[in-house]
Amino acid sequence: MGETVDWMGGRVFFSPFLHPASYASGHEAIALMNARFLMILGFGGMDSSTKRTGSKLLGYVVATLSVAVVTVVARSLPSSVVEPANLVMLYLLAVVGVALRHGRGPAVFCALLGVLAFDFFCVPPHLSFAVSDVQYLFTFAVMLLVGMLLTHLTAGVRHQADLTSLREQAARRLYVLAQELAGCADPAKVCHLLMDFVTKDFGGYTEIWWEDSTHALGLLAPSDTPVLMADERGHVPLFVASVMESGQISEYEDLARDGFRLLLCPLDAPMRRRGVLAVTMPQDHLEPLVAQQLASVALLAATTLERLHYVDVAQGAMLDMERERLRSTILSALSHDLRTPLTVMVGRIDALCDEVRATGGRSLELAQAIRSQVVGVSELTDNLLDLARLQSGKVRLRQEWQSVEEIVGAALAHLGERLDGHVVEVDVPCDLPLVEFDAVLMERVLCNLIDNAVRYGAKWVRVVARVTDSRLGLTVEDDGPGLPAELLGQIFEPFVRGPAAKPDGLGLGLSICRLIVEAHGGQVQAQSRSEGGARFTLELPRRNPPLVELEESLA
Repeated sequence: MGETVDWMGGRVFFSPFLHPASYASGHEAIALMNARFLMILGFGGMDSSTKRTGSKLLGYVVATLSVAVVTVVARSLPSSVVEPANLVMLYLLAVVGVALRHGRGPAVFCALLGVLAFDFFCVPPHLSFAVSDVQYLFTFAVMLLVGMLLTHLTAGVRHQADLTSLREQAARRLYVLAQELAGCADPAKVCHLLMDFVTKDFGGYTEIWWEDSTHALGLLAPSDTPVLMADERGHVPLFVASVMESGQISEYEDLARDGFRLLLCPLDAPMRRRGVLAVTMPQDHLEPLVAQQLASVALLAATTLERLHYVDVAQGAMLDMERERLRSTILSALSHDLRTPLTVMVGRIDALCDEVRATGGRSLELAQAIRSQVVGVSELTDNLLDLARLQSGKVRLRQEWQSVEEIVGAALAHLGERLDGHVVEVDVPCDLPLVEFDAVLMERVLCNLIDNAVRYGAKWVRVVARVTDSRLGLTVEDDGPGLPAELLGQIFEPFVRGPAAKPDGLGLGLSICRLIVEAHGGQVQAQSRSEGGARFTLELPRRNPPLVELEESLA
């Protein structure tokens, strides 16, 4: 049935054949559908070859009868009233009539037969091909030449009129198809409309090979009568891959159906080429006008399918936006309602711990355990609220000229007891210039990065600060387990946690860091260190701090 060959770096299945099960029913359906197409072309009927032969034979019969009628009329006119040379006009008039009705062949036959009839019946001596006057030979030559010229001109006019009529009908059918495609909201409906159009107008079958989101070609809405088929592994036929690459309309012999031709049209949408339209039809129907019409059908199909694709993309984007908005609203409302009671609980537990410590009671350990849990829940609530605020884009930065060394020190002081038993190195040059940023938010970033390293088992943490003419670079690295390779692309997404994460977090710290840095116009990156551990690098835009002018009294 086919073979698999190498094509464009992949495996492609070569098979221009149709499914064998459709052969018997296919020929019957095609025989019924031929009538409409042949009527459009002016032939009519079920059998094109029979009708064409009958039409030509009828033309020659009409030509013969026309010459006979003209001859009878010419013989009935007295020679004293009408000169024989004037009878030529009657024969030429018959030639024009036959050419208009039956085409070039019967008209040429009518012209030749008219010359012979005029010589035999109208030129003395009558009932003989002998010519008494040599001038009649010139008359015969001019009569034949004018008849041929009229035949050519009249047949050309008739052909142009037929072609114009065909184009008008084709444009009307394409307009109806375009109206139907404009109302489609499903790619499968588009395929069914095209199948019906090709079957009714051309007596053939069609299918669409379309690219999915991964740019892989596949059959869109398979029909009961396939035109091409992939193998059991899903390899695309070679013909389809070739047309997809070249972008040219290609025509092949359909080896699966006798007397059929296979036409492949690229589906060039406004943005890019997205697939191939495969059509098989009887060879007698494949006229130049039909090929042009199929190219127009391919353009309509490509435009419609691309429109539906972008409609799906837009709907998906709207759903994602609504989902994100709803989630942010729920997080904001939930965390806001929990923050106040949790703050009160932390304050009262602190007071209880102080009282138990002052009285020497035995419940100090229990009170401290309760305080630790409540503080943890309070921090989670703060993270949820901060994440909702940052994602909403309503955070107003209070950017002021700050000392990077002080921000790093404030972050380490805030972590306090969490850093007990850990080595923290700080590499911040003493001559580091002031940088403009929101001190509270940047302290939050450093706290989250350092605390994240400690939570994942790092014993050593290093903070490095460097500046260039336009950027401030901060690096936080550790000797922990590092970052899993499969999480590097989504490590800054909300609720993403590593496999070694403790159960007391939600995976929001790094997401908050990214949102804060991006709010400052910077960027943050994560990577694993070759020596082991993780490295987080953030860069913020900077400009030179303003010059401070001393007062004259101090100068």
